[in-house]
Amino acid sequence: MNEQEFHAEVDKLFLGIEEWIEQSSSEMDFESQEGMLIIEFPDTTQMILSRQTTLQEVWLASPLGAYHFRLMSHQWLTAQNQSLLQVIVDVVKQKANITLDHKQFQQ
Repeated sequence: MNEQEFHAEVDKLFLGIEEWIEQSSSEMDFESQEGMLIIEFPDTTQMILSRQTTLQEVWLASPLGAYHFRLMSHQWLTAQNQSLLQVIVDVVKQKANITLDHKQFQQ
């Protein structure tokens, strides 16, 4: 995938995550800026997604740890096959006690 396609995929991913969170909770806030999506939990801790264009990865820094995801077979996965969406579900459940539904995620 070329750089333009990568940016389009990440833009679509970040927008989908924003809409997913917006539908699921008014307790969390988010902000997009300069290639990053910052999600803030009610206790003011944050989860930060950032695009890494050179590596064609999305990095996630969260209270549960740091992860690197690549787009493989239409899913953002780590080298250990952890799904970006599942990691987000796990972090949100732990930090905000909100259960996000995978079926509500639209990309």
